[in-house]
Amino acid sequence: MNTVQIKKIPSNVTLSVADDPFFLPESLQQSIDSYWAALHSEGKEFLRGEVYSIKRMSETENELQVTLHKTDYAHFLYSKNRNIPDSYKCRVIVANGVLVTKDNVFMLGEMNDWTSTPGRIQFVAGGIDEQDIHSSRIDISATLKREVGEEVGIDLDDPDVVSNIEPRYIVNWGNIALVYIIRLQIASVEFMSRYENFEQSLKEKGMNPEFASIVQLPADRESVAEFLRRDRRPRSDFLKAVLEKETGLS
Repeated sequence: MNTVQIKKIPSNVTLSVADDPFFLPESLQQSIDSYWAALHSEGKEFLRGEVYSIKRMSETENELQVTLHKTDYAHFLYSKNRNIPDSYKCRVIVANGVLVTKDNVFMLGEMNDWTSTPGRIQFVAGGIDEQDIHSSRIDISATLKREVGEEVGIDLDDPDVVSNIEPRYIVNWGNIALVYIIRLQIASVEFMSRYENFEQSLKEKGMNPEFASIVQLPADRESVAEFLRRDRRPRSDFLKAVLEKETGLS
């Protein structure tokens, strides 16, 4: 596991996409293609969609500038699960939403069996999609809004449900996470009721929910410390660091 570095997100974040795609040597591309074919022969039904990898990044206390270039999900998974030279690794930026209910409960997700990380506990999160790009500039708030809607059925533009969205952390653990605190107007009981209706609507459409379950974690130091000590399920690489920062454990 890579070392996790977490700090306050700069006030000015600019993300853009370069015109040139990620170049991979033919031999490496063949290895990625073979790996992808093997996954499908094992019954994995992942989609080989577009992924945007970090090409260059510059950061100061007040500004983060990142340029990305296009590759695909097969390259991302190969980089994650196989040895690959650093210069050819797919390193992505993901938007993460830390959902906090009105009664001060973190709402985390346990990834479903059909995903690439079954059983993992994580925040609502996802990568950049082509629809988030406008004239080569990336709207990361659109990424966050889409992922929250797709994963838990919450509309971030609904003032009756969402009270505040605050950019909070940038986390570097090999990839980059931009972490936003999403404070809700609704309590945990209402959240779960809404989520159950959302989950049922997905199933009626023949769609599989990304989360197998919602993990409710009181947002206080004692509860978080107990969860981190006793819960043995896999979790995202930086979930611990963010929870500890938010509750004053670190």
